[in-house]
Amino acid sequence: MTSQFIAQNNKVLELNTRKRIYYLVKKYAGCHFRDIERKSKIPASSLKYHLNYLTKHKLILEEKDGNNLRFFPKEFNTSNKVLLGFLRQDSIRKILIFLLINGKSNHEGIVRFVNLSPSTVSWHLKKLLSKSVIKANKDGRTTKYNLSIDKNEIMNLLITYQESFLDSLVNKAVEMWEID
Repeated sequence: MTSQFIAQNNKVLELNTRKRIYYLVKKYAGCHFRDIERKSKIPASSLKYHLNYLTKHKLILEEKDGNNLRFFPKEFNTSNKVLLGFLRQDSIRKILIFLLINGKSNHEGIVRFVNLSPSTVSWHLKKLLSKSVIKANKDGRTTKYNLSIDKNEIMNLLITYQESFLDSLVNKAVEMWEID
């Protein structure tokens, strides 16, 4: 990094509000605008201005996720953006942790674990399949689902952002992973 680049970043982060937002985005990478608004307690219009400013100066990145925007620190690994976006969604996070711990599972097993309707689980599984996060294998009349990405990638994200999930299931998964 050049000294000019560092000086420019320092100038961009001179405002305490902007600095606070920047560090929230680093801490809660992949959060939606509303999540950042709740955590920062900054009015939406001011927050939008500062997020746009930080994006314009390339300190953070914004990614479109359906109708929402997710925010990431600029140094965030591109391949993990989709995965962290999924992990930020409570129901999908539970499905991924279940598959992480149990390996291959059928639809009914996933439904029982996450305690959601079968149609909701199917909808989430289709999203995960479309992004190649999981794969489906036919086993007779049933379909078995399992992770198609490296388990360590998921665990690294869960461990790195464990505090930001505020989820006892994440804590248990991290504890189990550290024991192995």
